[in-house]
Amino acid sequence: MKTALDAKWYHAMTNNLATVLVVDDHPVNQKVLQLLLDHMGFASDVAANGRQAVEMAQRNRYAVILMDVMMPEMDGFEATQKIRDYEFDKAIHTPIIAVTALSEDRVREKCLLSGMDDYISKPIAKEILLHKVERWMQLSTAAVIADDQQSEAMEAMGEHPIDSARLKLLYEMEDLQPILHLFLDVTETLLQQLKAAIGEQNASMVAYTAHELKGSSYAVSAREMAKLSLELEHAGGEGRWNEALKIYAALALGFCRVKEYLQNGNNVPSELKMSD
Repeated sequence: MKTALDAKWYHAMTNNLATVLVVDDHPVNQKVLQLLLDHMGFASDVAANGRQAVEMAQRNRYAVILMDVMMPEMDGFEATQKIRDYEFDKAIHTPIIAVTALSEDRVREKCLLSGMDDYISKPIAKEILLHKVERWMQLSTAAVIADDQQSEAMEAMGEHPIDSARLKLLYEMEDLQPILHLFLDVTETLLQQLKAAIGEQNASMVAYTAHELKGSSYAVSAREMAKLSLELEHAGGEGRWNEALKIYAALALGFCRVKEYLQNGNNVPSELKMSD
């Protein structure tokens, strides 16, 4: 017996939300990924470089984006940041999976900073590709279906520095702690770099560092920090230093709120709560 949720799920899945965007500059890699996806029952589009991927992601909603990391013109990390910039204003989030030969430790940190959700190591195993795409496709479609319910739930909970409901939807439970620990560690460094760059009135460094912090904040659903990082990116990049100092102070306070919430918050879900 089909429920109302089943009907919504089917409607969403049959309205182009089951399409995967393959981003790769090499025609052989494009063909291999498309054939694998086709055999798994998934439709796919192809972008030949990061710049084209950004344009296509702005025109269409994709269930998942498979993003090659090393590409000419615009690499996968920069393309992801630009997609996240666009999505930030639209309050949407498309799962982006890096396709890379980089080492695990390095790629995990770079994925977080650029706003990616996951990664697949090369050479690609069919079983792993199927698992990753199916999992993120289900989460992506579920997020579209549950938008209204989640918004109401968050309003009922009150304003929290992290959207725990969205985090639990996006990531597997065993991944949450490593991701959050990494976010706290990386953010400490980025805030120090921002403070120094503002003091030196280095516009390009402030804009670049704030941009990185915006991506990682959005990746862990720290929406207040993501918003402030975007404001600082613009203020610092344009040399509005008095405003940049005020935004930085609010951003540092926002980070303290996130840290306190994760370590000592009374209402934080148990799987998110972190030890010192």
